[in-house]
Amino acid sequence: MRGRRGWLAFEVPARSVLAAAGFDPDASERLPASDLAGRAALGSIEAGSERWVVRRFHHGGLLRALGEHLFLQPARPFRELVLAERLRAAGLATPRVVAARAVRSWGLTWRLTLVSVRVEGVRDGQALLDEVARGALDLAELRALLAAAGALVGRLHAAGFAHADLTPNNLLFDPPTGSTWVLDLDGGRLVDRLGAGVRQANLLRLHRAVEKRTRRRAAGRPLLTRADLRRFLRAYGRALGGEPDWKADWRAIARLERRAGRWHRLVWWLEERLGVAWRGSRTPR
Repeated sequence: MRGRRGWLAFEVPARSVLAAAGFDPDASERLPASDLAGRAALGSIEAGSERWVVRRFHHGGLLRALGEHLFLQPARPFRELVLAERLRAAGLATPRVVAARAVRSWGLTWRLTLVSVRVEGVRDGQALLDEVARGALDLAELRALLAAAGALVGRLHAAGFAHADLTPNNLLFDPPTGSTWVLDLDGGRLVDRLGAGVRQANLLRLHRAVEKRTRRRAAGRPLLTRADLRRFLRAYGRALGGEPDWKADWRAIARLERRAGRWHRLVWWLEERLGVAWRGSRTPR
């Protein structure tokens, strides 16, 4: 659907619900805030038996200080819609996308939005890591969490998907059932086969995110032990399609971290000084 200022792609059955919420190509809606927390405020739309999450695209890191919600290209939400459909068709659990929108802002910039179905009764990886830091997760639960996380990332990589923002916040878990989901596919890429270098760089991103967001809660000590990381990598290797040498992946991750670690710690320091550090997880407030 084309409006005066933007474009809206949507599931045909969702059109009446979106229209009732005022969600149109020109961003005229006034949506209630979701009870989920994230980097930016999330909106909510009630849709019968479902609840939909309205996510407004934003820049992370230092770019947030230059214009958090302004983008030069309008295509990103529509690309994420396509990625979500392709992953779901491949048997990977990611929330169904209901609508994608790009609305022209001032100058040559755009404001981008995605509407997806909320996954109920789950917790994100960061919330569970916070429990680990508090000692609220017992050893058996921690082992199950690490195995589930490793298997999820392994299945993503086996499908040829490299997540552009592979962080604990973007992995959802239902501990009682062992079910897992992946969120926020923006910027990811899906290819026939991921090379070892791409896989290991993606694993490093996840490892770095865990270190960054838990180092203070763990009083400056590593939150996860080498045995924990080994458990994750073994589950990852099995889901990848076999039992590859987890030590090779671990050595590669350590080597990449030595090369770039100082730079990333400097960026973290600058983010904190500029007030653009991470604000929260996708766990209900």
